[in-house]
Amino acid sequence: MKKIIVIAAALLLSACGFHLKGSQGLSGNLPYQHWSVSGGALQAALETALRRADGMPVAANQAQADIAVTHVDNRREVYTITRAADINEYLLTLHVRAQASRHGKPLGEPFEVYAHRTMNYTDSEVLGKEEEGQTIWSEMYADAAEQIVRRLTFMKAAD
Repeated sequence: MKKIIVIAAALLLSACGFHLKGSQGLSGNLPYQHWSVSGGALQAALETALRRADGMPVAANQAQADIAVTHVDNRREVYTITRAADINEYLLTLHVRAQASRHGKPLGEPFEVYAHRTMNYTDSEVLGKEEEGQTIWSEMYADAAEQIVRRLTFMKAAD
């Protein structure tokens, strides 16, 4: 009986369009399949996002187009404080600017993407919060890279 209920629940979830976060690909196709990536701090995240979109990160001499991250700005600001004037939350902000180009010519305007997260903070858990902060930053880099690749899917291929 339990197996039937589990199977029925799985069928209902699949019928309603439920997908795990990150399990579905991008809706559009990339204008070029082979990309040279100059991502700096976002290098690994951009390459992963390109692969998920059926793109292929390659060396510059084999690339059909290039994507270069020209600016990365990380900010950590106090978001909320307690009545005792202790920090309660931080606001983490990532601002990334990137430019796509083909044979040295820019393809459209530069992309600007933002990612924001809040992080609870407690003085008694400093080491744990440092590790949590690194995890949040890496998730924000992945989010920014996916935003950039999503914008690449809306570009038209130039001959």
